[in-house]
Amino acid sequence: MAQIIFEKRDGKYDAMFVERAGVLEEVACPKQPPIPHDMFHYAIEHVLQLRGFIHRAAAGEGVGFRMTEEAESEAVERLVETMQADSWSGRPPPAEVIDLFLTTCAARETQPITISEEAIIAIRAEIDRLAAAWNALPARGRMMLEV
Repeated sequence: MAQIIFEKRDGKYDAMFVERAGVLEEVACPKQPPIPHDMFHYAIEHVLQLRGFIHRAAAGEGVGFRMTEEAESEAVERLVETMQADSWSGRPPPAEVIDLFLTTCAARETQPITISEEAIIAIRAEIDRLAAAWNALPARGRMMLEV
């Protein structure tokens, strides 16, 4: 298992660290409450056991803004966008979230993954769990997550 480390920072960005060959590589992570952007990736990939940005980064793939396209990773990216919107919009019924996900996939010409209302509820619970731990951290506090 690999670890991803998130560090709370002042300003517009937090940080994410990925270990590569014994060295921690830092990635600027936009603050997008309730959790940093890349932590949304972790929540979704962890709950659904999918391979997206976090798993690919932990496996050693470059963590730049452009990774080689993979269908599952692209669908995870669309779900991250959808779950961020869900967090900011008062959490509508899960069926509406699924509709938004499908619309987002269609607009970006991404093959969607199958997602259930129960999965949306489980992802929300994971986001809430992560947000509670994140909010309890002081500036420069770190959260280590197993991937």
